[in-house]
Amino acid sequence: RLSRKAEYGERCWLGDDQRSAKGGTIVTWITWRRYRVRMIAMALYVVALVVLMILTQHAFENAAVICARVHVDINQGFRCDAAAGAESNASYVQTTIALLPLFIGLVFGTPMVASELERKTNRLAWTQGITRTRWLLGTWLTLAVPTVVVMSLFALVVQWWATHVVSSISSGGGLIQPAQMLISGVAPIALTLLLLTFGMFIGIVVRRFFSPYATSVVAFLVVMGIMSTEVLPSLAPKVVVPTSSYGTIELSNSLRAQPWFIRSSYRWIPGYHVGHHALTVNAAVRYCSIVANWAQYDSIGKGLDGCLAAHGLQSIGLYQPASRYWLLQWREAGVYVELTGVLLGLSIWAIRRWST
Repeated sequence: RLSRKAEYGERCWLGDDQRSAKGGTIVTWITWRRYRVRMIAMALYVVALVVLMILTQHAFENAAVICARVHVDINQGFRCDAAAGAESNASYVQTTIALLPLFIGLVFGTPMVASELERKTNRLAWTQGITRTRWLLGTWLTLAVPTVVVMSLFALVVQWWATHVVSSISSGGGLIQPAQMLISGVAPIALTLLLLTFGMFIGIVVRRFFSPYATSVVAFLVVMGIMSTEVLPSLAPKVVVPTSSYGTIELSNSLRAQPWFIRSSYRWIPGYHVGHHALTVNAAVRYCSIVANWAQYDSIGKGLDGCLAAHGLQSIGLYQPASRYWLLQWREAGVYVELTGVLLGLSIWAIRRWST
């Protein structure tokens, strides 16, 4: 605390114009001094991840060779022990990659303003000819620009790793799966920027050094959960595929490349005339779920499928084809960038309204 105050105080002899001109450099230098140890630690974390990705990718290649020697197809359920071990190691690496944006948001974003407020060093900074907006933007840019650069380079390595690992265990289309969408493509870069800004905003609202961490963890997990389960599947029109209630999927040619299965649902059979007194879709599904165990529909079918058909319903599966991988990635990244802009604007508004 005293060191940072001294660094700010060294500029007190400057005139107003000089202090304003030096303001951006001061903020950048102080921010670097505050976070240099954390930056080095996070860089080592990224390097360790790259090494682990290289090792696991080689493990998959070796497993494919071993399984081929014992006449086991690595694409068929991992019946080979070598392939099962490689998959287990890859899952750990995948988890650590997925947690990287959250760590960056916690380590850099949450204390960005909260620690300044806790130690009252922000007041000294604002008396050196640096406006609150410039102080906040300077601090944010000092961390945001290196974060985007590092995550962009890291995304290239992750894309290579995910492509090679998925191609080793499945026949195309694997990157569209939620676990791969979370770590690959361009969306994680924008997600990291969003969590960095979100952590800063939480620190501004809570105004304490330790309290924002717990709040940030909950908020980050909620944002990531909502985006992956609710928003992301809806960023492009879903493909509807008729199914049976027993899980038989009638995949079309466009979905042969392992699509992303979103959820099951029910709809009226195309062309079916729905009368005024017909049950709703939900009511008909509930009714058939109760009576299908004993009622028989011999003329149409048996069990739940027959009951649904008698009421003009069919079960369907909602999918996102593998061909929409990059479309979803860019749209997801766009949503993250928009939210980042909103949070940055709210942060500036909150800072300017503070009385101290």
